[in-house]
Amino acid sequence: MKINDLLENLKKRLEKAELSDKAKCDRIDELLDQLKKKEQRLIKKLDGEKDSKKYKRLKTDLKIVQAQHKKGTKRRDELSKKCK
Repeated sequence: MKINDLLENLKKRLEKAELSDKAKCDRIDELLDQLKKKEQRLIKKLDGEKDSKKYKRLKTDLKIVQAQHKKGTKRRDELSKKCK
């Protein structure tokens, strides 16, 4: 291969990687929105729940969703420089 061909190949790969990172950022943003909505629904259900077993289950689900949201936010922050 000639040097120009190698440089062109490298350029294409770098552009493809950059687009892939942007797609990841968009997907993470979508997931974070979904988790936020789910968290709000669980809080509403939790406020109205009288049964102690269901309350504990909802509380556990809420903690899981909050942990997932925190992890997703952390990952989004790591990728923030690539997502612009």
